[in-house]
Amino acid sequence: MEGSLRILKNVIYTACEKGASLVKLCEALGIRPHDISDSERRIEGVAPLIDFWTEAVTQTGDTALGLHAGTGSNPSTFGLLGYLMQSCPTLKDACAAVIQYQQTVSGWVSYAFNIGKTCELIFFPNPEWWQVSPVTARQPVELAMSGGLSYIRIFTGRRIQPLRAELSYSEPGLKAEYERVWGCPVHFGKSQNKLVFDAGFADTPLISHNESLHLSFSKILEEKIAELEKAGKFSDQLRKTIITDFHGKVPALEVIAAQMNMSERSLQRKLQQEGESYRSISARIRQELAINLLKNSDAKVLAISELLGYTEPSAFHRAFKNWTRTSPAKQKVKFGKRAVNSGS
Repeated sequence: MEGSLRILKNVIYTACEKGASLVKLCEALGIRPHDISDSERRIEGVAPLIDFWTEAVTQTGDTALGLHAGTGSNPSTFGLLGYLMQSCPTLKDACAAVIQYQQTVSGWVSYAFNIGKTCELIFFPNPEWWQVSPVTARQPVELAMSGGLSYIRIFTGRRIQPLRAELSYSEPGLKAEYERVWGCPVHFGKSQNKLVFDAGFADTPLISHNESLHLSFSKILEEKIAELEKAGKFSDQLRKTIITDFHGKVPALEVIAAQMNMSERSLQRKLQQEGESYRSISARIRQELAINLLKNSDAKVLAISELLGYTEPSAFHRAFKNWTRTSPAKQKVKFGKRAVNSGS
């Protein structure tokens, strides 16, 4: 999982305006302050994102930082994709563009757009991130929802209001603030994260529509997608399938091969070509998830063991000691969490 640093630039500046330290925010992300100006810089993995949002919220005291930072988003935040969206003929075309090309920007949030009696713009958190730290994973969702509403108003020149907003998690105690920012009723504890608009939303024209620019940006992004797919490793695709479709619980080889529509032999051969094996990838996924869950959640060690597919807690303990030379309970204490485990 990775994403463009340009997405976080506005968040960094918003946090600094609220009193956060630029140096400490950059340290949390694993970058230096001058890296912020690098529009091609990518942030890889879940850990730096969790550390960044934790640091930003702690320093600002703003638990709805993503909600607030997104209101300052504009097309340049998405780079070429933002300019492509801006050149589309209608809002439904702009939504289709972000769905088609969002991987060129980040894998932190994905999108869907449904048209029926109402129009629904749906925001999905990255499943790997959500699994280990839902508290921080909701921040980019709210950033995207506020940013999406900002884009819509810039693209149309109208202050379009949603009929309602829905969020999949429990209310953090700021319902009135969410309703103020989004200008509509907000409902928590729903099945998805979405902004709901009236039926005419989809065909709303964009004031900046330009067919020539649209064709040019589309061509460039098609080439960028092709480059990303060419550079992408099969092992990365496999990892994504395990995280997304099996929620991090590593399935048997024959199961994952069937899920990816190939034979076990073909899957193993592709991994061997990259110097990998299913066993090594499975171990790394379990190790990363275990460490992230111990660090960023209050889950019991026994629960983490079961989540990762270990039938016996002792097997998880042995594996964890092989990875880290310490026990899960001791590692949890080291992270500053209470080691609550009946079998530790």
